[in-house]
Amino acid sequence: MARKPFDPSLAQGALFRQQSAGPEQGSTNDASSDARAAAVPPMTVSALAARIKEALRLGVPGSFTVRGELGRVSRSQHLYATLREQEATIGLVMFARELSRVGFEPREGLAVIVRGRLDFYGPQGKLQVIAESMEPDGQGDLDARKRELERLFRERGWFNAERKRAWPRVPRHVAIVTSEGAAALQDVLNVHRERGRTCRLTLVPTLVQGDRAAAEVAAAIERANAASPSLPFDCILLVRGGGSKEDLWAFNEAAIVEAIVKSRLPVITGIGHQIDVSLADLAADGTAATPSLAAASVFADRAALVEELAVRAADLDRAVRDALDACSLALERLTSRPVMQSPAAAIVPARARVDGLAARAQLAARRSASELAKRLAAIEARLARLDPGARQAAARARVEDAARRLAQATARRTERATARVDLVARQLAALSPTRVLERGYSITLGADGQPVRSIDRAPPGTELSTVVADGRISSTVTSREKEST
Repeated sequence: MARKPFDPSLAQGALFRQQSAGPEQGSTNDASSDARAAAVPPMTVSALAARIKEALRLGVPGSFTVRGELGRVSRSQHLYATLREQEATIGLVMFARELSRVGFEPREGLAVIVRGRLDFYGPQGKLQVIAESMEPDGQGDLDARKRELERLFRERGWFNAERKRAWPRVPRHVAIVTSEGAAALQDVLNVHRERGRTCRLTLVPTLVQGDRAAAEVAAAIERANAASPSLPFDCILLVRGGGSKEDLWAFNEAAIVEAIVKSRLPVITGIGHQIDVSLADLAADGTAATPSLAAASVFADRAALVEELAVRAADLDRAVRDALDACSLALERLTSRPVMQSPAAAIVPARARVDGLAARAQLAARRSASELAKRLAAIEARLARLDPGARQAAARARVEDAARRLAQATARRTERATARVDLVARQLAALSPTRVLERGYSITLGADGQPVRSIDRAPPGTELSTVVADGRISSTVTSREKEST
């Protein structure tokens, strides 16, 4: 026979008896009943807790069986948890003796069947199930739903690595999407202060728990994206502190995941604790185990930046000094060459080469003319021997033509040779140190006739000779000043 629902008005026992003269008096004279009720002293909290416990004992006597999903599991010697479904949650306690007989590991999200009794724990005001036995009932509804959503989102490509974007190493403005009074916001602000406040922060407040949380978080992400150009954010920091699976469930909903995927700005998440991985974390461009770690991954460390800049400045200074040393060495090598030591001596070999080329050209021209003359003489000799008029005239014409062409060829060859000689002469003249002197440069020689390369070789009183384009200038050193590097 089914038990009727508990009705506190029908409860029996001393705890529920009215302290009155009797039902007849109370029913015939309401005013006197009210007066007597007012005269009854108020109950203590302990007495009220005892009444509630007695009412539960009478209304729900003995053991019962209940099915639910484990949440907020905490285990030391005893097991403390909640039994939950989508619309209800009740506390659960299983003491060590009964827990030792359970043949599996109770964990969060596991659907179980519990046999136990109902109890009201007065010191903490908690209504809870005292579990006598427990057995698994398959996976929890929330876990199954999460797995199905994860499969669907993966098919859509929302978790693909190639669609995720990087954010600036030193962002200038960051949008924080979280609850205005959340501890996660304080964690982010603490990290921001510790790292030297390297960027601006703007809070986009939203609910992060409850039935409306998913829609509000998605709307907050959209507002942050739409804030430009008045608030040009570099990225979005989506954070929320730890909690039970149902507390964090909003971050598995399609509304938030889709808002992250469609966001123009990179989204970095720090949701829950290290063991909590939501579908929003899988879709985000970056994720961290906690809000503090997420903030540390976004905010640049001012001290580290200053140290890095100092190192790079030292590297740059070293590179500039090395370049200057290399230039000084190259200049020293250039000035030590013989052509810079004695410009006139450098011209002699070049002039000798030019004279040799000119002599060879003249010799070649004379040889060509001699050969042509010999050939002409031979032709004339043949013509003289043959002496027919027509052949002689034709031969003479051919000879004259050959002579003309030979003369032209000789002239062209001579011109080319002369042009090459002139070109070499001009090139040698361009390289001549005297031309450098003509452009305004000079060479300062010491008393020993050697060029002065450093002021260390010319102390005050030293007599110097300065070579210019049209002569020499004698001078005496009165002062000297070293150029700073």
